Amino acid sequence: MSDKLKEFFKKIHSSKNDIPLYATIIVRPGKKILDFKIKKEAANILRVIAHDEKIVGWFIHSFHIPIKNLGLSPDSKDQEILHNLTNPNKIPNKPTKDFVEDILRKYIDILPEKGRHYFKTQRFKKKKEMQTGVKLKGF
Repeated sequence: MSDKLKEFFKKIHSSKNDIPLYATIIVRPGKKILDFKIKKEAANILRVIAHDEKIVGWFIHSFHIPIKNLGLSPDSKDQEILHNLTNPNKIPNKPTKDFVEDILRKYIDILPEKGRHYFKTQRFKKKKEMQTGVKLKGF
Protein backbone atom coordinates (compact mmCIF):
# COMPACT_ATOMS: atom_id res chain seq x y z
CA MET A 1 0.00 0.00 0.00
CA SER A 2 1.11 3.52 -0.57
CA ASP A 3 2.13 5.78 2.28
CA LYS A 4 -0.79 8.14 1.58
CA LEU A 5 -3.29 5.30 1.86
CA LYS A 6 -1.75 4.07 5.11
CA GLU A 7 -1.96 7.61 6.48
CA PHE A 8 -5.64 7.84 5.44
CA PHE A 9 -6.42 4.53 7.20
CA LYS A 10 -4.62 5.75 10.30
CA LYS A 11 -6.72 8.95 10.34
CA ILE A 12 -10.12 7.27 10.05
CA HIS A 13 -9.28 4.38 12.39
CA SER A 14 -7.93 6.35 15.30
CA SER A 15 -9.40 9.18 17.28
CA LYS A 16 -8.35 10.86 20.49
CA ASN A 17 -9.43 7.76 22.44
CA ASP A 18 -8.07 5.27 19.87
CA ILE A 19 -11.63 4.20 19.03
CA PRO A 20 -12.12 3.68 15.29
CA LEU A 21 -14.98 5.65 13.81
CA TYR A 22 -15.28 3.63 10.60
CA ALA A 23 -15.61 -0.03 9.63
CA THR A 24 -13.42 -0.69 6.60
CA ILE A 25 -14.45 -3.23 3.98
CA ILE A 26 -11.53 -3.97 1.67
CA VAL A 27 -12.77 -5.07 -1.73
CA ARG A 28 -9.52 -5.47 -3.62
CA PRO A 29 -6.12 -4.75 -2.09
CA GLY A 30 -3.60 -3.50 -4.62
CA LYS A 31 0.04 -4.53 -4.78
CA LYS A 32 1.62 -1.17 -5.60
CA ILE A 33 -0.96 1.59 -5.43
CA LEU A 34 0.19 4.72 -7.23
CA ASP A 35 -2.78 6.96 -6.55
CA PHE A 36 -6.19 6.86 -4.90
CA LYS A 37 -9.33 8.99 -4.76
CA ILE A 38 -11.90 9.26 -2.00
CA LYS A 39 -15.54 9.70 -2.95
CA LYS A 40 -18.17 10.54 -0.38
CA GLU A 41 -21.43 8.61 -0.78
CA ALA A 42 -24.75 9.02 1.06
CA ALA A 43 -24.72 8.94 4.90
CA ASN A 44 -20.96 9.76 5.16
CA ILE A 45 -19.90 6.48 3.56
CA LEU A 46 -16.51 6.74 1.85
CA ARG A 47 -15.57 4.88 -1.33
CA VAL A 48 -11.85 4.62 -2.11
CA ILE A 49 -10.89 3.97 -5.72
CA ALA A 50 -7.26 3.27 -6.52
CA HIS A 51 -4.87 2.99 -9.43
CA ASP A 52 -2.37 0.14 -9.36
CA GLU A 53 0.99 0.03 -11.10
CA LYS A 54 0.32 -3.11 -13.13
CA ILE A 55 -3.46 -2.82 -13.69
CA VAL A 56 -4.85 -0.41 -16.28
CA GLY A 57 -7.58 1.90 -14.99
CA TRP A 58 -9.16 2.53 -11.62
CA PHE A 59 -10.69 -0.09 -9.33
CA ILE A 60 -12.67 -0.01 -6.09
CA HIS A 61 -10.22 -0.53 -3.25
CA SER A 62 -12.44 -0.24 -0.17
CA PHE A 63 -15.56 1.14 1.49
CA HIS A 64 -15.57 2.90 4.85
CA ILE A 65 -18.87 2.88 6.74
CA PRO A 66 -19.35 4.91 9.95
CA ILE A 67 -19.98 2.53 12.83
CA LYS A 68 -22.75 4.73 14.23
CA ASN A 69 -24.65 4.28 10.91
CA LEU A 70 -24.77 0.54 11.67
CA GLY A 71 -26.66 1.25 14.89
CA LEU A 72 -23.68 0.37 17.09
CA SER A 73 -21.44 2.29 19.44
CA PRO A 74 -17.87 3.14 18.27
CA ASP A 75 -16.35 0.72 20.81
CA SER A 76 -18.31 -2.26 19.46
CA LYS A 77 -16.53 -5.54 18.85
CA ASP A 78 -15.78 -6.85 15.37
CA GLN A 79 -18.26 -9.73 15.76
CA GLU A 80 -21.14 -7.30 16.38
CA ILE A 81 -20.15 -5.16 13.39
CA LEU A 82 -19.77 -8.23 11.16
CA HIS A 83 -23.19 -9.49 12.28
CA ASN A 84 -24.80 -6.20 11.23
CA LEU A 85 -22.89 -6.09 7.95
CA THR A 86 -23.94 -9.61 6.97
CA ASN A 87 -27.56 -9.00 8.08
CA PRO A 88 -28.42 -5.54 6.69
CA ASN A 89 -32.02 -5.84 7.97
CA LYS A 90 -30.70 -4.90 11.43
CA ILE A 91 -29.23 -1.59 10.22
CA PRO A 92 -31.55 1.29 11.23
CA ASN A 93 -30.08 3.87 8.80
CA LYS A 94 -31.88 3.45 5.42
CA PRO A 95 -29.10 4.76 3.08
CA THR A 96 -26.50 2.62 4.88
CA LYS A 97 -28.77 -0.42 4.73
CA ASP A 98 -29.21 0.00 0.96
CA PHE A 99 -25.46 0.50 0.48
CA VAL A 100 -24.56 -2.65 2.47
CA GLU A 101 -27.20 -4.67 0.55
CA ASP A 102 -25.61 -3.47 -2.70
CA ILE A 103 -22.14 -4.51 -1.48
CA LEU A 104 -23.47 -7.97 -0.56
CA ARG A 105 -25.14 -8.31 -3.96
CA LYS A 106 -21.96 -7.41 -5.86
CA TYR A 107 -19.28 -9.03 -3.70
CA ILE A 108 -21.15 -12.07 -2.27
CA ASP A 109 -20.14 -11.95 1.42
CA ILE A 110 -18.21 -9.92 3.99
CA LEU A 111 -15.51 -11.73 5.97
CA PRO A 112 -13.35 -10.69 8.96
CA GLU A 113 -9.82 -9.40 8.40
CA LYS A 114 -6.80 -9.33 10.75
CA GLY A 115 -6.98 -5.69 11.86
CA ARG A 116 -9.51 -4.16 14.24
CA HIS A 117 -12.65 -3.01 12.39
CA TYR A 118 -11.26 -4.27 9.07
CA PHE A 119 -13.23 -6.63 6.85
CA LYS A 120 -12.85 -8.03 3.34
CA THR A 121 -15.22 -9.27 0.64
CA GLN A 122 -15.37 -12.86 -0.49
CA ARG A 123 -15.36 -12.15 -4.23
CA PHE A 124 -11.75 -11.01 -4.45
CA LYS A 125 -10.41 -13.48 -1.90
CA LYS A 126 -7.51 -15.39 -3.41
CA LYS A 127 -8.42 -18.96 -4.27
CA LYS A 128 -5.98 -21.76 -4.92
CA GLU A 129 -7.10 -23.90 -7.80
CA MET A 130 -6.06 -27.49 -7.68
CA GLN A 131 -5.59 -29.07 -11.08
CA THR A 132 -5.88 -32.81 -11.37
CA GLY A 133 -5.55 -35.13 -14.28
CA VAL A 134 -3.39 -35.03 -17.36
CA LYS A 135 -3.10 -31.82 -19.35
CA LEU A 136 -3.09 -32.28 -23.07
CA LYS A 137 -0.47 -30.44 -25.05
CA GLY A 138 -1.83 -27.31 -26.69
CA PHE A 139 -4.78 -26.87 -24.30
